[in-house]
Amino acid sequence: MVQAIPPSTPESLEAAFHPSLKIPAVALCNEAWVKIHAATRARSKNLYSAERCAGIAFRLAMPPLSGYQNICDFIACAGYGMLLGAIKDKNAGKLLYAAQVALAAVPRESKTQARTQTRTASSLNTNDPTPPPLSSQPNEKKRIRSRKPASSLIDKELTTEPPFRFRKPFTAIAAS
Repeated sequence: MVQAIPPSTPESLEAAFHPSLKIPAVALCNEAWVKIHAATRARSKNLYSAERCAGIAFRLAMPPLSGYQNICDFIACAGYGMLLGAIKDKNAGKLLYAAQVALAAVPRESKTQARTQTRTASSLNTNDPTPPPLSSQPNEKKRIRSRKPASSLIDKELTTEPPFRFRKPFTAIAAS
């Protein structure tokens, strides 16, 4: 039996070809870019100024670098902005470095809380291929041991002579 293929709608095509637009922050940045680009293009008929103004609007719509989830959304927006052309390559590295520094400043507890909260919320969706988070294990301090015993290294350092001999001072050579 042959089944008819349903006609595609713009929403279904957009969801299929732009999965990153499912992230609300990326969708907001993209919407700002599209609206400002269309308005500037209609007003000035200049493609360069339309892209420049839309790029500014895209960057202004990006989430702040505070909190774990906002930083993740910022990184997603920066990546999508690079693909869209709203963020130039020379600025992209600076933005991603700022996100890296901000992510390092976020306390470890809030990172794990945000990960488990987003995973549990997304695990309700059965189509999500993301596995559940790993169970948290207590941090055990591991001792790093060298292959050679420490006592043999200390004895070797104490018994060896310097690899060079001291020379006569410059003044003594010049006087003779």
